[in-house]
Amino acid sequence: MPASARLGDEGDGLAVTLGGFLLPSRVSVAMSCVGLAERAQELAVEYANRRETFGKKIAERQAIQFMLAENYADIAAARALVLEAARAFQTGAANAGILSSASKMIAVDMITRVTDKALQVHGGQGYWKRNTIERVYRDARAPRFEEGTNEIQKQVVARSVLNGTAVY
Repeated sequence: MPASARLGDEGDGLAVTLGGFLLPSRVSVAMSCVGLAERAQELAVEYANRRETFGKKIAERQAIQFMLAENYADIAAARALVLEAARAFQTGAANAGILSSASKMIAVDMITRVTDKALQVHGGQGYWKRNTIERVYRDARAPRFEEGTNEIQKQVVARSVLNGTAVY
């Protein structure tokens, strides 16, 4: 292959590959976490509005309301960070890399909390395979391993924070 066909500078192959693939891919994984968390929340709300205990819908119980409120806030915060990371990637902003890692890190932690609470709303029935929440809960584990674990994302973010290239 002639040098004119090379992407980037000589010796920068890994950086070109990681920046061209992992950055948008991490944003994509983070957004899929947001979508799956929204589905878990939707299922929890539907169930809470349908299920009755001791003559009262569980949606009227404060403990359930708190879980659903926390889920809403978690999802909204993760979505905002993921959208900021996507904009940074699209515009070629200097902080696109750190934002992609931070958004994946936050979204993975968020989906873990949200699906756990959504399953809790369903109670023991949520574990049965016939219930959609069981599959959503199980699927929420996969993003933890896609495009680098959270420990890797933390290293990427910390490196930028410590060397002063992190832009807030």
